[in-house]
Amino acid sequence: MTSSSSRSALWTVIPPWMVLGSAAILAGILLFLAFKNANREKEFMEEALLSEGKLLIRSIEAGSRAGMMGMGWGQGQIQMLLEETAQQPDVLYAAIVDPAGKIVSHSKPDRVGETLSLSLPREGETNHFFSPGDPGAFEVVRAFQPWLRHRGGGRGEGRRFHETRNCRKDLYIVVGLDTTPFEEARRQDMHQTALLFGMMFVVGAAGFFSLGLAQHYRSARRSLQDIRAFTTTLVNRMPVGLVAVDNDGRVQTTNEAALHILREDAHPPENLAEYPCFLSILERIRHEETVVEQEILCETADARQIPLLVNAAAMHGGPETAAGYVFLFSDITRIKALEEQLRRSERLASLGRLAAGIAHEIRNPLSSIKGFAAILAKRHGDDDRSREISEVMIQEVERLNRVISELLDFARPTELHREPCALSELIRRTLPLVEKEAAERNVRIGHRVEPEGLQAEIDPDRFAQILLNLYLNAVQAMDEGGDLRVEAFEDETHLLVRVSDTGPGIRPDHLPHIFDPYFTTKPAGVGLGLANVYKLVEAHEGEIRAENRPEGGTAFTVLIPASRPSSS
Repeated sequence: MTSSSSRSALWTVIPPWMVLGSAAILAGILLFLAFKNANREKEFMEEALLSEGKLLIRSIEAGSRAGMMGMGWGQGQIQMLLEETAQQPDVLYAAIVDPAGKIVSHSKPDRVGETLSLSLPREGETNHFFSPGDPGAFEVVRAFQPWLRHRGGGRGEGRRFHETRNCRKDLYIVVGLDTTPFEEARRQDMHQTALLFGMMFVVGAAGFFSLGLAQHYRSARRSLQDIRAFTTTLVNRMPVGLVAVDNDGRVQTTNEAALHILREDAHPPENLAEYPCFLSILERIRHEETVVEQEILCETADARQIPLLVNAAAMHGGPETAAGYVFLFSDITRIKALEEQLRRSERLASLGRLAAGIAHEIRNPLSSIKGFAAILAKRHGDDDRSREISEVMIQEVERLNRVISELLDFARPTELHREPCALSELIRRTLPLVEKEAAERNVRIGHRVEPEGLQAEIDPDRFAQILLNLYLNAVQAMDEGGDLRVEAFEDETHLLVRVSDTGPGIRPDHLPHIFDPYFTTKPAGVGLGLANVYKLVEAHEGEIRAENRPEGGTAFTVLIPASRPSSS
């Protein structure tokens, strides 16, 4: 009885400020992490918008340069080019101004002649800032120089293509990008942070209230159990993974998000040593005693490696003693994929500029060679050997010309003519095109569309080109026969078309490069087939994935948005 009374008295006299202090420490940690995350998001937004702005400016200059060289473009054609550019998603406007800020050309013709208040960059530099006149715009400004090459290498580096009377040399180009999607994402993060702090305040208030009203041990214990249940619910509802460990690395607390990310659905980890990727961060916290933010590559329970963004800090039980450590982490696989997609798009844009520059120079001598070969064949018609050599020359010239045509098709901007299209009819129309080659290789063909009337808003001709390339790749991968399977179905957000085969599959080290231009493992391949597929799928605002199936073979899955996003 005396022991029970002593425990009740002890719980009753615990100062409430200790509970509030603990909540304040945790809130401070979360506030610091939220502040760092907000800064990272802002920096990422500026970098992404600046990269997009530079890419658009280079595209406008490349288009203007091609028009000036080939068709003698003037201000009217450049005006039309700006108007077309402004129709792209996330582009608000594009304009060309003189050094005084007066608009010479604008994607909105009624604004020509107005004066913009801009901070013009020095030669060779690019200025970027959020527009003071339009809170939702991010402006990128650079000298407009369509007559200069903007790529290194070669003897023509930095030289002018030609001078033109229709284009001044002291103009600047301004591109305004829409920041609304980024700002909306930041607002959602702020709302989530505010909700988290509100819930933490509720937890602290509940602890203060329960301790203040505790009269004896049983009531205090019941209140603490309620608080623990509430805190557990809060931790489990967090959108990021949480793992708390003691000083020896033994896991004390995990949440559902952590188990899902680490693929530990059945058995939570007992010790942090089960995941060596976290041990280096733990050592840093022990030595630096500060909040640590680091990207790591973690091997999960199913032997997969995923990139994680980890924020970790020490939890102090006294002035100089750490009671444990808390790790907050999230899966950034999708972010890494978007970064890789951005890098791939930049590479494709560079290849397009290269193709436009060299195609003309190659085709002219090819035409001359073909003509001379034809003349040679006519003059030596009685000489079988000469005629045979001439025919080989003509065939090789035509083959090289086809390669150049494929390169130009790949480099040329894709124009889509969308219309509602029944996928079952499109698949049935394209499969017969490969039936002959499939029969020669003893490949069986099957398809399934569910539901049968499934429709998509696509360009039928371009999408047929996508399917035909995937069919041919699948058939040519099965030298000893097999099954080619085409399936079309839908989920909540996408229409999916999957082309799978039972061939040997793709080597893991080749998978990241199969959509790169001129990457091929075929002896007679050019390497533009899958690159064109990737470009056409991207033009449909979709995504393509390639994976080796567990039962053998390869599956290519094309994902198209179920409803086409509205263009601004």
